[in-house]
Amino acid sequence: MKLTEDQKQFIRDNFKETPNLLELTRLLFDNPEIDGRSKEGRAVREFLAEEDLEYQTTAKEKLPDIILNDQQREFIKAQAQNGLSAFQISEILFPDANVRRLCKEHLTVLEFLRQYEPAYVHESETAVNRQYNPPKLMITCLKKINMYTMQELDENKLNHDEQDCVKSLLRSLSAPRLIQVISNYTSMKDRELFEAEFIRATWDKPDLTSDEINLYINVCVDYINLKNISSHIEKLNTMFNEVEDQQDMTVRLAEVLKSKTDEYDKCEKRMESLIKKLNGDRAERLKNKRQDNATIISLVKNFQAESERRRMIEIAEMQKKLVEEEVTRLDNMDSWKARILGISKNDAV
Repeated sequence: MKLTEDQKQFIRDNFKETPNLLELTRLLFDNPEIDGRSKEGRAVREFLAEEDLEYQTTAKEKLPDIILNDQQREFIKAQAQNGLSAFQISEILFPDANVRRLCKEHLTVLEFLRQYEPAYVHESETAVNRQYNPPKLMITCLKKINMYTMQELDENKLNHDEQDCVKSLLRSLSAPRLIQVISNYTSMKDRELFEAEFIRATWDKPDLTSDEINLYINVCVDYINLKNISSHIEKLNTMFNEVEDQQDMTVRLAEVLKSKTDEYDKCEKRMESLIKKLNGDRAERLKNKRQDNATIISLVKNFQAESERRRMIEIAEMQKKLVEEEVTRLDNMDSWKARILGISKNDAV
């Protein structure tokens, strides 16, 4: 793609105020969705290079790796044993840096603790920067079902319905939204609780629709929220008891406690509503399915009855035909044989 003279002049006129390549390209072509790697972006880049104009890019400069010295390592070990998280340690260890969660400093401290002693990793960070991997094999999925639901299913003794349940659960655990939601939790305990509640609720329901699976994911999110809110309320109650003689502090804590309690109640009601909807919708669908099955069974029975009736008629016709053939044979015998038998054709029929 070649730029026109008007476009080139536009770039010269606006470059000083907009030196960023992506912004300048979008401004030039009046397209906020355009990408710097497009043909338009490449054309603008080539022209800026020809004009010796040093443009800016939106790509972030890669930060160098942080190398911990011996003193920093010992400090991290000591603070981790005291119960501090990697994030809290990184805030103390790098006071001049703008430490944020999942920044270079935070991840450096966390990775060191994972390599040195995984037990020192704070419970809230045990799953930080780790993608959730759903089970891929039936045997792995079956173990999770047995563990979370107290079943005793044997892979070699599964009936057809049980096999359908396990296969359906494998597909559900690999749903993109479920993987994304679980991966957002930084605590391994929260991930395990989420997975356990999802399996307990869905493993024996292979008929769930994709919308129902999403609703069950929402229910499991609320399970985690309830657990965390309950933990916050417990801590607030402890703090409230410790500052009973400080009126201002007790008033503020009481307000926060009331807010958390209301949040807990709303979460609980939302869960109840979702579960009621899920159970009701599925019960109605199964009822309709049973009615359809009953109609099909009735048709099959009627068909079988009609087939049986026709079969009996065919047998009777065949028997009658055989009798007529036998009588005809007798009738063609010599007269003295007929007299010995003492019958005629009409008598036999």
